[in-house]
Amino acid sequence: LIADSLTAAGLGPLAETGPLADLRVQAHAFGFHLAALDVRQHSRVHEAAVADLLARAGVAADYAALSEPERLAILEAELASPRPLVREGADLGPDAAAALGAYRAARDAYAAEPEALGAFIVSMTDSVSDLLEVLLLAHEAGLWTQDTDGTVISPVDAVPLFETISDLEAAPGILGALFASPAYRRHLAARGGFQEVMLGYSDSNKDGGYWAANAALHTAQRAVAVACREAGVALRLFHGRGGTVGRGGGRAGGAILGMPAEAQSGRIRFTEQGETISFRYALPGIAHRHLEQIVHAQTVALCDAARPADPDPASNAHWQAVAARSMEAYRALVDAPGFWAWFRAVTPIEAIAGLSIASRPVSRGGAMGLDSLRAIPWGFAWTQPRMTVPGWFGAGTALAAAFSDGHLDALRAAYDASPFLRAVAENAMREMARARLDIARRYAHRAEALDADGALFERVEAEFARTERALLRLARRDTLLPEGSSIAATIRYRNPPTDVLNLVQIELMTRMHADPADDGARAALLATLNALAAAMQSTG
Repeated sequence: LIADSLTAAGLGPLAETGPLADLRVQAHAFGFHLAALDVRQHSRVHEAAVADLLARAGVAADYAALSEPERLAILEAELASPRPLVREGADLGPDAAAALGAYRAARDAYAAEPEALGAFIVSMTDSVSDLLEVLLLAHEAGLWTQDTDGTVISPVDAVPLFETISDLEAAPGILGALFASPAYRRHLAARGGFQEVMLGYSDSNKDGGYWAANAALHTAQRAVAVACREAGVALRLFHGRGGTVGRGGGRAGGAILGMPAEAQSGRIRFTEQGETISFRYALPGIAHRHLEQIVHAQTVALCDAARPADPDPASNAHWQAVAARSMEAYRALVDAPGFWAWFRAVTPIEAIAGLSIASRPVSRGGAMGLDSLRAIPWGFAWTQPRMTVPGWFGAGTALAAAFSDGHLDALRAAYDASPFLRAVAENAMREMARARLDIARRYAHRAEALDADGALFERVEAEFARTERALLRLARRDTLLPEGSSIAATIRYRNPPTDVLNLVQIELMTRMHADPADDGARAALLATLNALAAAMQSTG
């Protein structure tokens, strides 16, 4: 209206250039919402909410105790029914009230600005019912309706998030069963036959270690793409990457080029988290270069995927054996008797637990422990004493065993032919170059003074040496980072002052253990967390 008025008044140039023209372009590109907001919740929360709703409606007294087929039968029937389970404003338990409240807020946001509503992501998806529960909650909130002829109307994209190694392996089977669901087929028709699938890099690493997680993610990408193609469903992969190598970090362009050809659909989403946002987007020139590299990599990958391809070298039996052995080595460390006590003594996890990071508690319910600890503080805790275990542990044992079995030449040939394998190995070498075991040993000495198991650090040291030798042998290199590398120069420059920060942190951890009420020591310890994160350019 303003532009038209200016033009009518003979002031057209003011409407066609300058601030008003820029504002119109921005409004056209971003609407009045800037970006769509995803809704994300754990599958167990949805399960508890649906169980409460079904119990109050008299449909199922104990939904959580039902088998998967029994759950699916109930969910299919309720989705086909036009009636709500409870009236709006009815008393609900805390789980149902929170979950349904979020969906109703999404409904109101959608009514105000449809493009402001993003995907509905289900963390820890491991069954078809996890996705149908999303549809039922959307149905209850008025975001999912079905006409008498079976036509579904809904703005909701239900997105499974596969996070653990076992869930990644099960993902194609779960999707196949999901696409066979009558209710979900009708839902897909409403969404144009489109399905987004999110893959979790952080929890898969915490579950199986670095090499096994990367192998499982690579295999899952191909298998998920094939499952969607066979069902006639358009796929977009959503990569839940973190900032550190252990959480899927590293060069984004290399990661895109390393994806299986089958998974190159031309559609892609990935997360940018924590310190990577400022590193990659704070300066316009760097932001432009980073985005240009991503677009270039996606374009090249899509062109490569259009050509006839040989079998993926990363999928051969030798590499699958390496992945399995690496997970065995990693689990032997984290499942060792006394590991959790040692981890608490050798890292500042207790202080990290007091930070407001990742917009959520550091553990999933109950007391903090290995199983409940979230992946971000897990990675953060390993980075502070500069062990960086999530970025390499287990690879050395697995590769050394494969070399001993006579598979060096085969593994090298696959490494040379596979952008994925090269990216995984190079990321591990960069992460090992950032480690500083001379400093980490001082944390281990403190742990031993607290009667923690000193043999666990010896295991870390031994695996570090094995992994360094194995990766250098695989890549035919003499050093973890090439001579003249800017990263190597930065590490050398940062090491001396960072060493001092570590020594201060060890002293403050000791003081806090002696007197947990020492507020001055606590404040100083929290300051060292921030300082070391800046020095390492990584939180987790």
